[in-house]
Amino acid sequence: MKYFFVIISLLTLTSCMDTSEPKGLGLSVQKLGKISGFALKPCTKGNCVVSFKENSPEKQYIEPIKYIEPKAKSYEKVMAIVLKDKSLNVIETKDNYIRAKQVLYGKLISDIEFYFGLNKYVHMRMEMRGVPHDLGNGRRLLEKLRFKYQQNDY
Repeated sequence: MKYFFVIISLLTLTSCMDTSEPKGLGLSVQKLGKISGFALKPCTKGNCVVSFKENSPEKQYIEPIKYIEPKAKSYEKVMAIVLKDKSLNVIETKDNYIRAKQVLYGKLISDIEFYFGLNKYVHMRMEMRGVPHDLGNGRRLLEKLRFKYQQNDY
């Protein structure tokens, strides 16, 4: 009987979560220090990490991936790593942008973005929908993807 109430409580809590498609994802022109340029959406909540130092709090900053090969090769590597990960689904691709989605436990949805900038960096952003904090899930996933990139595990 005790487990029945726990299960009902969990189902009730997860059914109240806002999992609607977020607005404002993708690239936009933003102020980056003294200049303006293309950037991923800044993080404003604890459920997000981003690799643009100029428009994110220090706690939500994650190092971007540095690449030395041509951008096309780097794009292929990131795309192969994302496609190989069973928890990720590619939603949108452009010449310098990849957007994927991760669904955990059927309800927890995360949006993952990669931007291939002009400065030989792959910038990353991950935000979990409908929760105030992701308990480090976003940082762990992006660190895992960066490690696979550096180890050529694709």
